[in-house]
Amino acid sequence: MRLLGLLILGSFVTSIGTGMTAFGLAIMAYSSTGSASAVAAVQMCALAPLILLAPVAGALADRHDRRLVMVVGDGGSVLGLIIILVALRSPAPSLTMVLVGVALSSIMASLTEPALRASVSELVEPEQYVRASGLLQASSAAKLLVSPALAGLLLPVLGLPGIIIIDASTCAVTVACSLAVRRALPPRAASEPVGTRERLLGGWQQIHSEPRLRSLVIIMTALTMTIGIVQVLFKPSLLPWMSAQSVGLVETLCAMGLLVGAGLATATKARPVTLLASGTAITGAAMIGLAARPWIWSVATAGIIAFASLALCQAGADALVRGRLDPQSEAAAWGTISLITQSGYLAAYATAAPLADYVFSPLISRGGIGTALVGSGKGRGAALTIAVAGALTIVLAVILRAKRRSLSPEASPDLSPNPHHSLEETRSCSNAS
Repeated sequence: MRLLGLLILGSFVTSIGTGMTAFGLAIMAYSSTGSASAVAAVQMCALAPLILLAPVAGALADRHDRRLVMVVGDGGSVLGLIIILVALRSPAPSLTMVLVGVALSSIMASLTEPALRASVSELVEPEQYVRASGLLQASSAAKLLVSPALAGLLLPVLGLPGIIIIDASTCAVTVACSLAVRRALPPRAASEPVGTRERLLGGWQQIHSEPRLRSLVIIMTALTMTIGIVQVLFKPSLLPWMSAQSVGLVETLCAMGLLVGAGLATATKARPVTLLASGTAITGAAMIGLAARPWIWSVATAGIIAFASLALCQAGADALVRGRLDPQSEAAAWGTISLITQSGYLAAYATAAPLADYVFSPLISRGGIGTALVGSGKGRGAALTIAVAGALTIVLAVILRAKRRSLSPEASPDLSPNPHHSLEETRSCSNAS
């Protein structure tokens, strides 16, 4: 666990740097153009490569040393940051050049996530999978909790170039951590020479060939859409009723919920399938509370609960998936899973706002049950959309509860020669598959 902790430390540090840069670039894009579309363009250039290239990154991580792949990814992302710095030297920075830099940095960073996830199985025993997943969640939550506050403090002092230099420095820390872990471990055993294309297809084949794994991926995708809907509609649902400062406070408190959930996942001994089912139910109920009348402390409380339970969901799903993967193509499988599940964000971004504007806002204007729940007026259509998504999430939890036996570790066939699998067969159900 010590070596995994070193990798997670590197991920934690780079998450802070990445979050600070994202915050600063969003401010720069809006202040220089006055357009929300410019901010969206920056966000899409950062997100799309991470999603679309995940299977390729996973295949590369299975073919080559995973820690070395992380070193290349984190080190290469600095090239994109250099392009952004060059663009910012101009009196009138080119947004196009900034977007190129963001995209390049994201392309290189896409190498790290599948390799990091696959490394977990090499560094810890199966009974530690849930704890490891909780630690990974905590490191990812850092940029939501710490980065905006740090960037807000440092931006007036250092400017955006200073923020980007700090981000580049965090990449150096991550590279050092990955190299230290690589030197501390024996070389990976040589496997049969398999090309990148075969490994890429192997990720899809693993998901397609195992119905239970397929079901878990569908569930994770649905939960990702849930997160996306909240991300898109949270501000529109509250800004007509609260100041920007109040909304910012609520968002910070929600990010604290992620850390709480990650801590609970790290400490819990509950079965992964229980974490997934109960976390999904609580998430759905909290989303309905999040959409209710816009009182700051009720919204904050619901947000903390929602994001804490989402972290539990992720930890449970992660542990259930991990033991079903062939270790020889595990990173490719994680890359494919990331492509599918994180596409839920794109689906939410494309559909949430139109649903709020053209379906649920007209319903609010007519009164009825929706109005009784979320109130009436501007932004309440967005709130009702969140509430409906919460109700559907509860339905998903009911389905999970009914299928818990088939999703539990002992119900899975032995899919691969993973040495951890033989250990799992002799352990209790509480050992995550």
